[in-house]
Amino acid sequence: MAQPATALSCLVPDPIRSFAEIHAAPESYRAYVGSFAFDADKLPPMQDLSQPVTATPNPVPAEFAGRQLGPTGFDTPVEAPMILQPSCAGPWCGSLSPGDEVLVFAREEDGRLIVDLEPCPGKVQGAPDAAMRERLAACMRGEDCLPDQ
Repeated sequence: MAQPATALSCLVPDPIRSFAEIHAAPESYRAYVGSFAFDADKLPPMQDLSQPVTATPNPVPAEFAGRQLGPTGFDTPVEAPMILQPSCAGPWCGSLSPGDEVLVFAREEDGRLIVDLEPCPGKVQGAPDAAMRERLAACMRGEDCLPDQ
């Protein structure tokens, strides 16, 4: 008998929508563009549907190098430790490759920066182009910050 087809349905990543979501969140977030160095083998693999789904994956220590978003743009150089916290939705787990340039919304928690690495891009997504970086800076300044329709 054939297994039912399943798929994860994600919205197309939108940095402005993600900014608005984290801005409305009760937690405190910071936005960065850059890359991570970490042991990729510590991230959870896609899970086998024939096996029981495992609990929340373990956090993965990482080193981040890039720039932090401020009112004038991504112009503050940053090198900092961050914690990648992968999560899974069924068999799909958040993933990231070391060295990929990404946009990151990191949550501040107990003096640490936590990156929620979800199965759908949101808090981690491909690095935006210059025009999108300027739109994100405008959001930081409190200017028009509406996602594309």
